[in-house]
Amino acid sequence: MELGEKLERGWRRSTESLLIFAVLLGFGFFINREVELKGLYMDDLYLWSCYGEQSFMEYVFPMGGSRFRFVFYLASWLELLFLGGHVEWMVPFNILLNSLIAFSIYRMCLSFSSGRKAVSLVLALAFLSSRMAYYQIGQFYGLMESLGLWAAVGILYFLYRYMNERNSVSYLYGCLLYFLASFIHERYMSLLPALLLALALAPKRRGSKRYEDGRRGSLKKAGWEEEDDGENARGTVRETAQETARGRSRGRGTGRGRSFAAAESELPKWQLFLVTLLVFGAIQAIRFLTIGTLAPAGTGGTEVADTFSLADSISHAWEQAAFVFGRNSGPDYLCILPYEDSPDGIRLLILLSNLVLFVSVALFAVCAVRDRSRLLVHLKNAALFLVFIAMCIGSSSVTIRVEMRWVYVVFALALLFFSYMSSVMGRAGALVFLYAALAVPAENFYRDHWDNLYLWPEQAKYNSLAEQTIEKYGQEIFEKEVYIIGNTYEMSEFTAETFLKVYDRAGSYDGRSIQFIDSDLDFKELSEDMVILAEDPEHNAYQDVTDFVKKQRLNYAYGSYEDGWVDEHAKIVFMNGERDQVTLSCYYPGTVTGDQVCQVTVNGKRMPDLVFTDQNMTYEIPSAPYQMIELELSCNFYVANAKETRGEEKLAMIVTINAE
Repeated sequence: MELGEKLERGWRRSTESLLIFAVLLGFGFFINREVELKGLYMDDLYLWSCYGEQSFMEYVFPMGGSRFRFVFYLASWLELLFLGGHVEWMVPFNILLNSLIAFSIYRMCLSFSSGRKAVSLVLALAFLSSRMAYYQIGQFYGLMESLGLWAAVGILYFLYRYMNERNSVSYLYGCLLYFLASFIHERYMSLLPALLLALALAPKRRGSKRYEDGRRGSLKKAGWEEEDDGENARGTVRETAQETARGRSRGRGTGRGRSFAAAESELPKWQLFLVTLLVFGAIQAIRFLTIGTLAPAGTGGTEVADTFSLADSISHAWEQAAFVFGRNSGPDYLCILPYEDSPDGIRLLILLSNLVLFVSVALFAVCAVRDRSRLLVHLKNAALFLVFIAMCIGSSSVTIRVEMRWVYVVFALALLFFSYMSSVMGRAGALVFLYAALAVPAENFYRDHWDNLYLWPEQAKYNSLAEQTIEKYGQEIFEKEVYIIGNTYEMSEFTAETFLKVYDRAGSYDGRSIQFIDSDLDFKELSEDMVILAEDPEHNAYQDVTDFVKKQRLNYAYGSYEDGWVDEHAKIVFMNGERDQVTLSCYYPGTVTGDQVCQVTVNGKRMPDLVFTDQNMTYEIPSAPYQMIELELSCNFYVANAKETRGEEKLAMIVTINAE
């Protein structure tokens, strides 16, 4: 093949890949368009605080804790370094990452489905539309789940390649991903049996009749032909005209025009077995040295060894399997809405999609049996998929509850298995489209009810807190004292101290925490550097009531103005502080003759007159603490020759209430 033709084919493939990724990315942003992350709390905020207060080594390689996830910590450190205080960028970042995973699933589906592009694209879109993506998209800690999922599907892909091509490099890649996945989340250590199964099921070494027969069958099924040039007994591999026309790119080692002879650096199984044991041993040794135990930690601060129950684990496994088939179970705050409580139309869609899956499995079984020359290959591949799925389900079933975010990886693996089944089913593989047409609307329905989940109302509160502080006041918020009336939301002391630090890009935050008060009456005075918030439980939000409180405390009813000036007749409504009297400081900027008299009325009761004997006069009004006062002033004087008239009457004097 000439260089120009190779470059042209490479350009076509690159352009097609970019177009597919653009479609997936656009769909990812569209399907998650209403998800927002503006304020961090709980695990997300704690992780940020570690980033802000610890060195790189302390953050990425924590010693002595209950978990050691240095791969995830490194990735999160890099993300925080890039994002800085822009919390609002986290959701777009999560969407981009999930779209990259979907593109990887698309490419894997191409390989598993023998190059069916439409099938692969539909399954990748189904992955993005899943209701189980709530944590990956809506939380900073979703990075951990996304990376773990990505690594898991990658392990499956490389094990599949090893089994079907006997490419030792693929198996070693699988071991590498297994090592990394175990330090993204320790539950992926459970995938060890899948690695060993791939070793056991892989065909015999190259050169044996059984291997060569299986290899030729695999090539033929995938659309490749073998050509013997008379000099190389093993032959070289060339693409068929059909393959060239379709422009397939499976990424199976040989899928890029390389000869099988180039992959002859094959390691025997016993060496790969030793590598597997060494990787697993290294994982356990690192865990023991860093956290002092080999036992994985459980959910919610529990230990698996303390909470494990075989009966509960079996029950949780069935729950996860049901989730994959669209059937939610458990309380609303964990499953969005149970299947039994879902609308009839949604349940019908789920039932029909399950029927499509049942028919697909039956057709796959029939077609696999009919393909006698490759029946054993299909059985082995199906075993790999099913065992891999079972291991992922089992690893999430040993703890105290089931969360949908843990099932997302199982759903992704099921989609990959479906793509493989479509390649065996022939034209019946079109059932993938019918399944997606039924399942995706149901997934979108549940997505619209994400607010039922346990984290959604809490996230809404802290999004609102961010809106009412940093979003409204910008960096000036660090020059103010933030108060919240009441604390029925039970914000922790840690959150109150740390929440605003996240947004301090200039390093000007002096460590002042959010403070809680029982009432605005706790304040003696209201100053300009105060921000007062109130809880709004009906909307899981906060409201900025600073201006409302100020107006309630000092309401200029008529004839009075914020700078203290009052007209000849004025009424001021305000609330006294903790004092047992109100002190008025009055200033008349004219010539005092002794005839300047002001009538004073408090809450409808006539008080002694204020008679000016000097330009500055003080007038005291008895009052109970925190009493609402209606003060009326009626002056027989005004400022002569005043250059300004604000109301219908002339300005008379300047009044300051409770001035120190």
